[in-house]
Amino acid sequence: MRVEIGHSWARWHPGADWKSALGHGNRKTKLLEPLVSILIINYNYGSYLAEAIDSALNQSYPHKEIIVVDDGSTDNSREVIAAFGDRVVPICKDNGGQASAWNVGFARSKGDVICFLDSDDIFLPSKIERVLAAFASRPTGWCFHEQQWTDATLHPIDTPRISYKSGYYDFRAEVRQGKCRFYPPATSGLSFSRRLLEQVFPMPETITMAADNYLKHCSMAIEPGHFIAETLTLQRIHRDNAYTGKKNDPLRANTALAIATGLRNHFPLLREAANRFFAAAIVAKWRAGADLRTSSTLMRDYVTKLSWRERPELFARIAYEAARKAVLSK
Repeated sequence: MRVEIGHSWARWHPGADWKSALGHGNRKTKLLEPLVSILIINYNYGSYLAEAIDSALNQSYPHKEIIVVDDGSTDNSREVIAAFGDRVVPICKDNGGQASAWNVGFARSKGDVICFLDSDDIFLPSKIERVLAAFASRPTGWCFHEQQWTDATLHPIDTPRISYKSGYYDFRAEVRQGKCRFYPPATSGLSFSRRLLEQVFPMPETITMAADNYLKHCSMAIEPGHFIAETLTLQRIHRDNAYTGKKNDPLRANTALAIATGLRNHFPLLREAANRFFAAAIVAKWRAGADLRTSSTLMRDYVTKLSWRERPELFARIAYEAARKAVLSK
């Protein structure tokens, strides 16, 4: 069954009683309706971008702004954005990568709640309603939810599910130890309070893709949050995906290395998680045939900043990851 564009998305989710949760309908309604910023960043996804923007505009929650950051696209993306006129806030910049685009978009945003949307994905109509209802039930810093994978034409495909029930969760201790078993969804399943993001942004601009991994680890280490075990977003899996579903070891290795360095430099309390990212990066480079003797400056700088106690622990982690990957590949 194809998921049709427009209000028929509602069949994916029946909606939620956000109006009562937020006090809608009384004289204090406007005070209880936070401004929500939907932040869309785009690079050469002009063929999908209009549907993403439409899904943001068609949210049943009215008090919102849609910020679209084009990160130096060379296709027709900027013409697509211009066609929406003043219904969106357009920002056009030179290509700098995902973290750089998020930094610009967040700096421009005014919302009390920030929802991230990849430019090839789709928000279902009740997405913001459900997220705000969760925040209203118990104030926290983040709210994540399930997503449905689809192909490029929005036909549903098999989707890995997160084995957690809807509810309030505090993963701070596990994340800081680098041992959290909860693995959050990708970008379009992430929403945050402005208060929390002001502690994370600006992000290190060396992270040019998969910056959501940095954002998820930082946020879960800082505050508790909510998980909604319901599909509120459609995530496209297609041949033009730059990261999701790809098995490009060098690409993933460089991304993990940038995230590890960013976490260690900006959030020392996440050094254990940073070391795990670093170990994964080293193993991915090794499996891709890279000569680790001619390691990058980033890798050398990372190791030199480790304490003497940490170094053997990191090398043991690298050996463990290498052995595990070797077993899994057989």
